[in-house]
Amino acid sequence: MRKVLIVDDEKWIRRGLIQSIPWDRLELAGEAADGNEAHELALQLKPDLLFLDMRMPGLDGRELLALLQRDLPELLTIVVSGYSDFDYTKEAIRHKAFDYLLKPVKKEELAAVLEKAMAELDRRAADLRRTADRSGGDWLKSLLLGTRDRDGYRPPEWREGDAYAVLLVQPDVFEEQEERGSLAPLLKKQLELARPFLFGGQWSCELTASPESPRETVVVLHGAKLTRQDLLRLHHVTQAAVRQAGCGTVSFGVGETREGRDSGLKRLNAAYRESRQALKARPLHANGVVLHACDGGAGAANGGAGYPQERENALLLALQTANPEAVQREFERLYAAFEASAVSIGQLQQHALLLLHALDKQLHSQGSDWEQTGGRPRKAYDETIEQRTDCASIRRMFEDELIPLLLAVYGRFSEKSGEKLIAEIKNQIDAHPEQPFTLHELAVQHDRNPDYLSRIFKRMTGKTFVDYLTDVRIGNAKELLLRSRYKNYEIAERVGYEDYRYFSQIFKRKTGMTIGEYRRMHGLADQ
Repeated sequence: MRKVLIVDDEKWIRRGLIQSIPWDRLELAGEAADGNEAHELALQLKPDLLFLDMRMPGLDGRELLALLQRDLPELLTIVVSGYSDFDYTKEAIRHKAFDYLLKPVKKEELAAVLEKAMAELDRRAADLRRTADRSGGDWLKSLLLGTRDRDGYRPPEWREGDAYAVLLVQPDVFEEQEERGSLAPLLKKQLELARPFLFGGQWSCELTASPESPRETVVVLHGAKLTRQDLLRLHHVTQAAVRQAGCGTVSFGVGETREGRDSGLKRLNAAYRESRQALKARPLHANGVVLHACDGGAGAANGGAGYPQERENALLLALQTANPEAVQREFERLYAAFEASAVSIGQLQQHALLLLHALDKQLHSQGSDWEQTGGRPRKAYDETIEQRTDCASIRRMFEDELIPLLLAVYGRFSEKSGEKLIAEIKNQIDAHPEQPFTLHELAVQHDRNPDYLSRIFKRMTGKTFVDYLTDVRIGNAKELLLRSRYKNYEIAERVGYEDYRYFSQIFKRKTGMTIGEYRRMHGLADQ
């Protein structure tokens, strides 16, 4: 049974959720009315699934999400909020919320989110089983994941209260075709050569591929005294060997065990998570660095000048036009803003995840999703972003894969809906040419971007919007001249021109003759 914790300061909301959730595969672990109580309960109960209100007294949803991401990274959180403001959605995404629901919660939406959450929990459990099977009893990876029991294997010299350091070795540049564990043999050889010269010679190490990314290697050091000075020396000699092998540069994220109750082997899982978080604080264009989690630098992953929302909006509007040049231009501007506003790799990844979320919403608005268009589920793209650790590789992912997929979808949508849209607008103009139509007003009326409407109108009719409107009005004016007794200024008003002199100029430009000449040519009296 999966354990559920429900957090909301309104009791009737909690009661409603409890009554609406099907409990056949779930059990209610507890409920909380504020963030502080929720944090304590979550640490105590370790639920699988959490329903969380964003606005609460004291510790609010944003702060609680940040704490839970740090303390219980495997917890699936579903945000429940009465506010559809995008700021809350961004916070939920940044802190890895699994999904979100808007109040009042509809039963069908709750059921759909629960089904998705249960599928994710089942997938994770299956992945852990497969990982254990593939590793042939990889005891170190199990310790790092926190899934090994107390009686599992460990080196005989490793004792519970000893000092340990977890080094996450991450290539600074993402290589698409890099093989699994390609750095591990090189690192192992270099560590053996350096053994007599570091940490007083009294240390040991174990290596394994990172559970999150095959391109990364985890090194666990054990020794009497693991000094920072020698950690820097270790990085230096490792860096030299990696460069010599033509593998670029690597950075170290360092998580260390501490003295006291949570020292030693009990903290390897936490130290591993901290080493990854430390690497997210790597400055955007810095390579070959050592980052310690205990320095607090990981918090820099959340710094920066903020998400460039206006530039994102411009890109989404450009996508509606299905024009590749306009989309590429706006994406370049957006990505330049990403790099200008991000202070770390972690911040850049957050920006990329927010953009992916926005593109995901665009796909859904067209009745599609990533799996239909690209053959991969949304979560696979999330994980890919997490593995890309440099500006260029994240940019390539959008330029080479995601943006072209969106353009293809909008291209198909544009052709299908464009004909219907333009037919509707032409009918409006043909029926009421006297109305003061403007391209902008029609775009708003039909929920389209004016640039998109202008482009598709020209493509579908062969004329600009203004030329088409003018031709219809002058055509109607000619009919009225031939078939009515209206005076010239009355005809001008009936076809949409309040200024008779301007109407006369347009008439001559379109027909090649004045109104009087047109009347005389057809044997009509000039008025």
